[in-house]
Amino acid sequence: MVDINSVMVKGKYNQKAFTLLEILMTIIIMTVALIPMMQLMPQGMRVTRRLERLTQATFLAQEKAGSLRRTIFDSDYDFDNTDSSESATAFASPFASYKYTVTDNQAADIKNLNVTVWFDADNDNAVDDYSAAYREDEPFVSLDFRIANRS
Repeated sequence: MVDINSVMVKGKYNQKAFTLLEILMTIIIMTVALIPMMQLMPQGMRVTRRLERLTQATFLAQEKAGSLRRTIFDSDYDFDNTDSSESATAFASPFASYKYTVTDNQAADIKNLNVTVWFDADNDNAVDDYSAAYREDEPFVSLDFRIANRS
């Protein structure tokens, strides 16, 4: 038999625990709230990885452009007869997954140089809009700059 004193205290129910219905409703609400947040995590990680690669590509492009400038200004560079173009070339380790190309218009007075750097996810030496291996674009940076012949 049920002890009335444990169930009722001065006309009110003596609740010391949650009911099964309250627990089930809490689980359902938490599940509905957490599933979309859990689906955002992989997308956020992909965006973070892409931004890291894009930032690193920017630094490497600036470094390569500076290296070209130093080569042209610090040596006996034959401005008229030297082509600074380079096909897809990998950077030294630990950046071997990043490739770069240099294009040179070979002008006599003002050289127009372009440095393009990208993370080559599928190792095909080309910038791809979509890499099937990584299911994402290969981020790239393209720097255009000019160097004048002042001799």
